[in-house]
Amino acid sequence: TRKGEVSDLKMQLRQLAGSRAPGTDDAKRDLFKKVISYMTIGIDVSSVFSEMVMCSATSDIVLKKMCYLYVGNYAKHNPDLSLLTINFLQRDCKDEDPMIRGLALRSLCSLRVANLVEYLVGPLGSGLKDSNNYVRMVAAMGVLKLYHISASTCVDADFPTTLKHLMLDDPDAQVTFLFFIK
Repeated sequence: TRKGEVSDLKMQLRQLAGSRAPGTDDAKRDLFKKVISYMTIGIDVSSVFSEMVMCSATSDIVLKKMCYLYVGNYAKHNPDLSLLTINFLQRDCKDEDPMIRGLALRSLCSLRVANLVEYLVGPLGSGLKDSNNYVRMVAAMGVLKLYHISASTCVDADFPTTLKHLMLDDPDAQVTFLFFIK
């Protein structure tokens, strides 16, 4: 029975993927809630991965958060599919809304897939220089995650020096406090 329900969700998500009609975001939100609820009770909904990614093209921050949650959960188990998420996460890292930039950067760094580390360097570098303190704080945490995956990539991108300057010169106490916690 659950397989049939997941198949129905997949079909409904596919129908909404390219739609810009009024009410589409509400319908997507209902479907995303079902997918997330299935995921949290242990039902395998990895089969809707590509449809979730296709539906991520929205300005609704709630939909983006649910999509990031879903992607973060299934990327570890299926590194090949996680490559599909790189484009939309990198695009969201350049969004005008700092909350979306920060959430996208956090999700991108949380994929923790070794063969995707090359895609982290650009967004992390931009995030460390971002005008918003939340994005800088997320980028600093992302550098730590990158270091655990690939220390050489982190050093090659000169992130330790950038973090040192950020720690000493950042005007926001939240960003510098992060370094004392770690």
